[in-house]
Amino acid sequence: MYFGISIATAAAPGMTAGEALRRVVEICQFAEELGFDGYHAAEQHFTPYVVNPDSIQLFTYVAAKTSRLQFCSAVAVLPLHHPIQFAERAALLDNLSDGRLSLGIGRGYQRRAFEGMNVPMEDSAERFDEYLDIVKKAWGPDPFTYDGRYYQNAEPISVNPKPVQQPHPPLWVAGVSFHSLEKIGRGDYGFIKNFADNLETCRQQVEVYKNARRQAGLPQSGDRARIGRQTCVLDDKREADALAEQYVRRFQSLFAGAVSKPPVGASYAHYQSEQYLRDRGLDGSFDYPSYADFSIFGDAKAAIDKIAYLRDVVGFGEIDFNLGFGGMPTEVVRRVMRTLAEQVMPHFK
Repeated sequence: MYFGISIATAAAPGMTAGEALRRVVEICQFAEELGFDGYHAAEQHFTPYVVNPDSIQLFTYVAAKTSRLQFCSAVAVLPLHHPIQFAERAALLDNLSDGRLSLGIGRGYQRRAFEGMNVPMEDSAERFDEYLDIVKKAWGPDPFTYDGRYYQNAEPISVNPKPVQQPHPPLWVAGVSFHSLEKIGRGDYGFIKNFADNLETCRQQVEVYKNARRQAGLPQSGDRARIGRQTCVLDDKREADALAEQYVRRFQSLFAGAVSKPPVGASYAHYQSEQYLRDRGLDGSFDYPSYADFSIFGDAKAAIDKIAYLRDVVGFGEIDFNLGFGGMPTEVVRRVMRTLAEQVMPHFK
């Protein structure tokens, strides 16, 4: 199995943004030493929930300080980027890192980001589809023109350099509604899942994704489903559970502030569903026991059991351990990583 990490770049109490970002480098170097496969980073704008407005720039710095670790944006909000610049910057990083880049992309759901970037949120789905088409053409071997709704170029252009990985870096797409999962499956993309949603909902999402691939005639061997789960695993189960609850509750207050303005547009109807709001604690309550049930908290045995369930029942073959949430100290993060690397991951390698 693939095991990656994401390390929250939100500053802990008493930590500057610069210190939080430099901690990412330290943790990634430690992850490489321990044998983790990759590092994931979420793009966020105008909120202290995550201090990272540009994953490609962050990855470029971390790539210079590591040699083996893979990188995956989880996710880059494609409608907020110029598609040609996005294609160029990703291709440049793929060259600089010698092919260690994959791209998780999504259309975004945080209204504050769209308003701050002066991008209409109502047409994010159409803009996402068009921009993704442009990015893939830009990575292709031939100069191209484009006459779209949001981007046009009449003179043929060719992006240079081209990605090291051909035809392009692996692409993963985020989604929550079944309609989105069908599109991801038909498009032959990987499905990348964030930290939220209960496990039965996740199982149904994976099932829809895989069924769409079968209906499109795509092979089972190409199924790619990766899930991020908040993780706190230590030798002492009671300590791990207590620390998890402490930092989850702080994280939850930051997250709720970041999404206080609901998304607009008919395509975001699912984001107001009872299940979506309940699982994220956005319905006016926060059910921590239920939240802990779909996270990876406890001792090594509990983690092994949860990962096996995520693989064998829910259907995810790749795991992203979300670490450092809610300002969790570096010392605790390093202990969790060592426990995972020494006592959990060997069961699945």
